[in-house]
Amino acid sequence: MSPLDTGYDDSKYPDGVQDFATIRENNMIYIDKTEYIYKLTRKPSNYFLSRPRRFGKSLLVSTLEAFFTGCKDLFKGLAIDLLEQDWIKYPVIRIDLSHGIFTSLTQAEKRLSSQIKTNADILNINLKETTPDGMFSELIRRAHNKYNQKVVVLIDEYDKPLLETIYQESEIHEDIQILMRSFYGCLKSSSAYLRFVFITGITKFTHINIFSGLNNLTDISLQPWSNAICGISESEMQQYLHKDMDIFARINHITKEEVRLQFKEYYDGYRFAKEGENIYNPYSVMRAFQAMEFANYWFASGTPIHLIRTLANEQLNFEQLEGYQATQDELMGIPSTDANPIALLYQSGYLTIKDYEEGIFTLDFPNKEVKSGFYDTLIQILYPKPNLNGYSAANIIKAAIQGKPEQLVRILDKGLIDYNYVQNKDLTSEAVLESLIYGLVHALGLNVQAEYHIANGRIDMIIETNRYVYLFEFKINKSAQNAIAQIEEKDYASKFKYDNRKIFKIGINYNSNKRQFDDSIILNL
Repeated sequence: MSPLDTGYDDSKYPDGVQDFATIRENNMIYIDKTEYIYKLTRKPSNYFLSRPRRFGKSLLVSTLEAFFTGCKDLFKGLAIDLLEQDWIKYPVIRIDLSHGIFTSLTQAEKRLSSQIKTNADILNINLKETTPDGMFSELIRRAHNKYNQKVVVLIDEYDKPLLETIYQESEIHEDIQILMRSFYGCLKSSSAYLRFVFITGITKFTHINIFSGLNNLTDISLQPWSNAICGISESEMQQYLHKDMDIFARINHITKEEVRLQFKEYYDGYRFAKEGENIYNPYSVMRAFQAMEFANYWFASGTPIHLIRTLANEQLNFEQLEGYQATQDELMGIPSTDANPIALLYQSGYLTIKDYEEGIFTLDFPNKEVKSGFYDTLIQILYPKPNLNGYSAANIIKAAIQGKPEQLVRILDKGLIDYNYVQNKDLTSEAVLESLIYGLVHALGLNVQAEYHIANGRIDMIIETNRYVYLFEFKINKSAQNAIAQIEEKDYASKFKYDNRKIFKIGINYNSNKRQFDDSIILNL
């Protein structure tokens, strides 16, 4: 069937479009969030919202800008059209830091000055000050005086200069911190002129004065009522995109129910509050409808190489990312350049809230797109040599599904040799050894579990295929016999005693001096 015969029109999907006016004027699909706008703007307030990149923050800021500049016609037919009565026009200063380069102090100063100058031109104000903070303070004050109205300040991606330098030399990052602290400090000194302040970002750098200095800055990032302020809820998927699901199903020759379930598997699963419904990634959803196929759109749009490399360098247990537990302070605070990678993974959208109980949040990957993308990137960092990424990686899968444990062990050993050659780090912890192998196997799409709990203990690692089960026990600087003895003593295979698949018990010793496996024993049932 031709897409044209289904009613498919790719121009209605706002693929990366974050401008409210453009979406409304061109009859693109807009998920109505204006009821949230009404709630936010009832009184003079200062808000902060953290959400992952490409999750609708810029569109929300653009919608606020249209509202405060009195563009009533753009809101016809939306929720706020029936709620708002006044439609007062305010002078608006919108600072967009989502674009530009901030890898040096000079670049950051130029970008900030350019943003202020652009706003001054729009408001027909000639500035005398020349430094970014001086220009910002002058613009707020003179806009208030010129228009005889308090000023609205909207700052999008306030933290990009900080995030862009967090893994660089500490001196550069510290210079950027000082610059941004002074720049955002203008909001406190100009508070008498301000009607409304809305700041978005990915992270909340708690040591920046914007959060301690600005009066009554309300962080709505984890509020239950704002859980769906960005993104697409299940009810919104059904309200705005149910016809598009029909078209998707016809083009791909699958049922509408299959379409719905695959959208949930690929793009749903985010949660930004202690309780609330799961949220779809809006960027991936719109890209999938525009292309009429499933793919890893969000992850491909910007891979967190520095962040994942930090995880690799710190030798964290990657399997513990799934089910990681943290407090609210741990999730939302980035206290220094020694940034907690788990907090950054959450705030950046690579982990999300799955459960909450008694002050503890349980995290996990939100969906298939993010999980597969994360481990694909991890394998490129941990095992960058082409022979493992290509030929030998395929052989790992082949060995597992064909029941060849000796070959499987040899290839995993080769992967560790490649890892040690590139990373030049000693593996002295069994947990880290397990984590590295887990990351590799998981990235290849095999069914793998680590630290699997049974009645008599914990199995280091299990790999399962349709016909085979591989039970691994790892030792460092001991012997494979010690590993096999533990498997037998703890009776790890008992979990599978009623399983018709063939079971392999594999004991491996890793020699930290040679940086490779030096002994292995394989038994089968």
